[in-house]
This record gives sequence, C-alpha cells and structure tokens, in this order.
Amino acid sequence: MRVRAGVVALGVVSAALAGSGLTASSAFAAPQSTPKNAVVFSAQHIAGLKGQVLLEGKGLVVYTFSGDKRGKPGTCTGACASIWPPVRGVPELARGAKFPGKFGRIDGQVTYNGWPLYGFTGEKSHQNHADSSFKIVRPSAPPKKPSSW
Repeated sequence: MRVRAGVVALGVVSAALAGSGLTASSAFAAPQSTPKNAVVFSAQHIAGLKGQVLLEGKGLVVYTFSGDKRGKPGTCTGACASIWPPVRGVPELARGAKFPGKFGRIDGQVTYNGWPLYGFTGEKSHQNHADSSFKIVRPSAPPKKPSSW
C-alpha cells in the first residue's frame, strides 16, 4: 500500500505541475542528457605548472593559438591542425566544476572567453605541450569591456 500511495502522490504532484506549465523534470531539476558531441571541461593542477589548467575529457590540456583573434574563427588549419586539432563539440562543465569564464563555439570550434581552443595530437592525460605559438589555457573570468565599447 505504501508504494501505491507514493505513486498516487507523485501523480498528484505531476498533475499540479502540468497545470502550472512546469514539468516534473524542470521542477525537480532532473539531469538533462549530455549531447553525443559534448566536450567536458574541468580545471586541475598539473605537474610542473603553477595554478590550475583547463582540461578537456580525461585530462587533456587545451591550448590557444597566438595567431588567433578573440571572437574570430581559429586560424590553425591544414598541416597545423593535424598537429594541433581544433576542439570541436558542445562545451559542458564536468560535474561539480565551477570556474569563471565563458565557453562558446565559432564554426563548431569550442571557445573559452572568445579564444578558439586546440588539443595536441597524441597527447596523454595531464601533459603540457605548450610552445611559443600554443599557450595553455588557465581558467579566468572574461575581460570586462571598457566603457568606450
């Protein structure tokens, strides 16, 4: 009888929510499904570097390219992209991850604070392959627009 009473109570709550324009999933904050092309980001410390670094997936470091401009499509293409592939997909934060900044996409490439993101071919978890052209991304708040903008 207790199970049936619980089902009836849930039915009453669902009916009340339906009348209010809400659904049970939105009212109870049920987790939404992750898109198939989701790229999950977190921020962690990696050996040899001070502070946190932005990571995607299973600990792969992400980079920005010095030849890119904020808010513009990535310019590392062709042979460059075969070594430094653009990060593509729908950006998602790892469960429990909280850090400043905004993710977006330009032409399918994931951006962070407006900068296109890249990986490194053959990279293993928590490795740093930064060089003079590709810099590690550190979690940070997006810059504030000057009042003249």
